[in-house]
Amino acid sequence: MVDQKLMDYFKFDEADLQANRSGQFSTRQKNRLFGRHVSAVREKRIASGIGIPVSLIMLGLMVYLIYKDIASGGTGADAASIIWLGLCGLPLLAAMLYVLRISFIGPKYLLKKADGAVNIIRESKLVDNTTCVNYELHVGGETFNLHDDSTVGDVMMQGDTYAVYYSQGVENNLREILSAELISKAK
Repeated sequence: MVDQKLMDYFKFDEADLQANRSGQFSTRQKNRLFGRHVSAVREKRIASGIGIPVSLIMLGLMVYLIYKDIASGGTGADAASIIWLGLCGLPLLAAMLYVLRISFIGPKYLLKKADGAVNIIRESKLVDNTTCVNYELHVGGETFNLHDDSTVGDVMMQGDTYAVYYSQGVENNLREILSAELISKAK
């Protein structure tokens, strides 16, 4: 049975649900999950493209000052500059090479399923004299943070049994609901 409210709420379609039932991500879900990675990779590579040349210039200037000091008889006039350039240039180079390296590592997601009775929890916290409301969806021993979205109660009924298909990041453990379906109504 297709539940349009559920599909609109979690932003999936019948093809997404069918792929998830078979243990696969749909093409649309892959594009959504991995598409976010593209902008993060671009930012890392831009940072590396700026940071690596800057660090090499700093280290080159340090080598030049060392050479100049040796050529002038070792007066040590530029010792503070040499130390500063080395202490800044070398860690910057190492950090930018690391950032560049991790930009080539793609994200990995697992498709998981939780099924069971739905329990929607509303949690209020006082932060800086402002009340923050957070909603959690509990299904089959799993907890999903819905942030401040109170409309989940209009879509999923407390106590009804649902199957929830979600992605879980391998490296970052972030979870996102991809699709869901009603299995049975509460008695």
